[in-house]
Amino acid sequence: MQTTTETLPSSKEPAITQVHTNEAEIDSRSEEVTESKTPETLSMNGEAKDSKEVQKKRPKLIANILHTQYDVVKEVLKKKFRCKLSVEEEGEWDVKWMDTGVTGEIVGKLKPYQKINHYHGMKCITRKNHLCRNLMRIHKILPKDYNYFPATWLLPTDWNELKQEFAKKRRTYILKPEALCQGKGIFLINSLEGILPDQKYVVQRYITKPYLIDGLKFDLRIYVLVYGCDPLRIYIFREGLARLATEAYVPPTTSNMSDLYVHLTNYAINKNNENFVFNTDASKADVGHKRSLAFVWKYIDEHGGDAEKTKNRIKSCIVKTLCAVQPLLKHSYRSFQAGDNSNNMCFEILGFDILLDYKLKPWLLEVNHSPSFSTDTPFDHETKKELITDTLNIVKLDATKRERYYAKLEEKKGRITKAARADKKETEEIRRRKMEKRDKYEMEHLGGFTRIYPDERYDRFITAAIDVWNMFTGITKAKEISKKAEVTKNPKQTAVPKPKAKTKNFGNIRRKPLYYIKSQKVSPKKLSEDIFKGNEALKEALNNPSIKQVVLDKLAGIYSHEVASEEAEWIVVALKEMHDDPLPLLQEYFQLTAIEQRTVRPLKKWQPSGSFVVPKTIELAPFPVNFLVQNKVPAEDLHKPWKWRKS
Repeated sequence: MQTTTETLPSSKEPAITQVHTNEAEIDSRSEEVTESKTPETLSMNGEAKDSKEVQKKRPKLIANILHTQYDVVKEVLKKKFRCKLSVEEEGEWDVKWMDTGVTGEIVGKLKPYQKINHYHGMKCITRKNHLCRNLMRIHKILPKDYNYFPATWLLPTDWNELKQEFAKKRRTYILKPEALCQGKGIFLINSLEGILPDQKYVVQRYITKPYLIDGLKFDLRIYVLVYGCDPLRIYIFREGLARLATEAYVPPTTSNMSDLYVHLTNYAINKNNENFVFNTDASKADVGHKRSLAFVWKYIDEHGGDAEKTKNRIKSCIVKTLCAVQPLLKHSYRSFQAGDNSNNMCFEILGFDILLDYKLKPWLLEVNHSPSFSTDTPFDHETKKELITDTLNIVKLDATKRERYYAKLEEKKGRITKAARADKKETEEIRRRKMEKRDKYEMEHLGGFTRIYPDERYDRFITAAIDVWNMFTGITKAKEISKKAEVTKNPKQTAVPKPKAKTKNFGNIRRKPLYYIKSQKVSPKKLSEDIFKGNEALKEALNNPSIKQVVLDKLAGIYSHEVASEEAEWIVVALKEMHDDPLPLLQEYFQLTAIEQRTVRPLKKWQPSGSFVVPKTIELAPFPVNFLVQNKVPAEDLHKPWKWRKS
């Protein structure tokens, strides 16, 4: 248990230097407090005081609403929880509600009694490009389980792959800006004409056969609460929204692809259509172009479908998606709140947008980190008010925790103490007791929520996500991950032994695993000097401005098992300081290494680019790497004028 000092502001007294205690120690005292009457609730003659008098003496919750614009949020905080609303940038508060995401700095400054409505790092699924990238990574290991999102390409990274896709078959695709919301900038295409390779878009196959209600296309807004990332805790709200398009659906053609009222279901777009019907009665949520989830389930059952099966499949999609990024969420959280044993300082309401196809298969479209709490209709107001109320009930706002926190600091004032670090077993025991107490409370205060994780049926997805995270950070090789995934599916198989950390030699360059580099705190500059020692061609290419073409995330071969991840990640660490976007250079370097060492699978096709000039007089195919290997082409000659022809 570590201690730090902080100066507490006071309007009447000068600032006093006090000692921060570990959150676990403060909470341990709260477990001893019972709900029976305390001496303070009794009058001098021992009679119980009037309940109103007691209530006045209780500390009042303080809610910071400086960064929220939604009236329904303020209404719930003020009327349901009797909070004092604060709009100060700096000041005391128990809960902070923000419409935007939070930075790591904000999370790191949270005191044990404070709660905030976002997780740092949640953009790993709330940004369209990050969501698709993370799902595609785990899809390579568990393709049959992660098959609930449309085929996706990220531009400009996947430009060449997208061109190949268009060459196969004429289909319709939907293009979405990677960082916009409410349907802004979305359009449909069936050719790449007019699309520039350097534009940033998320491109997905358009689902041409959606399930229809009254002949209209629709999607579902499912509200999900994440209240814990280590371990992960997920809750799904019973009610949500069905958002209908305002024009009768017809399959996309060249003539109607620009009709957004047919193909898009976003409320922000369709409400501008003269055909849009607003719901005016909260008790009649089966009319208009924004309807209730309850209506959708009833409609499906009445038209020959199985609503219960559909709901379970949607729950599965939600849990799998969050499991895929749990290691990243945990890492982001623990980086700023390493000592939080309660796992309850952050919570977040997510809006999952789900589309049903004609077979009632759910497709995940996107995840919203701050779903709109605007209340244009009575049904909107009732649904979102209940959602926020039930969320804050689960979160368990408690102003007395703030008092106990400062009482503990006051108790330690003036004392110089050296805090003893808690034993690991003791920490685990504290965490276990807190989880038991928390489980009991939550089961009694779920309201309209259902807890869908933890659930042992989904534990294997957490295991797979950890493996992908380890590969991404350079700890585990891709081949070992694939084998481990098979063992997870079939427990009878023998578990794959953990690889030993070894120093690897590739040619005259000495490379080590990433975790070794981090532990030894080797500087990127020093690594760069070692990598480029004796390789002047690579040094010159690094300074070439034409290298800045594509994003770093498309490193050649790392995530398709063509290059050992620890080797590739090691080079990235070395190059980041020297160049903003070293990807093309890295691609060249990985391919050279692959040919020279024969340690990786052959790439499909390869052709020198960038500063590695090839004379136009030589026909290059482009050659497969295995051809170059079979013909024993020296790797050091690849950046020189070619002196051979295809045999």
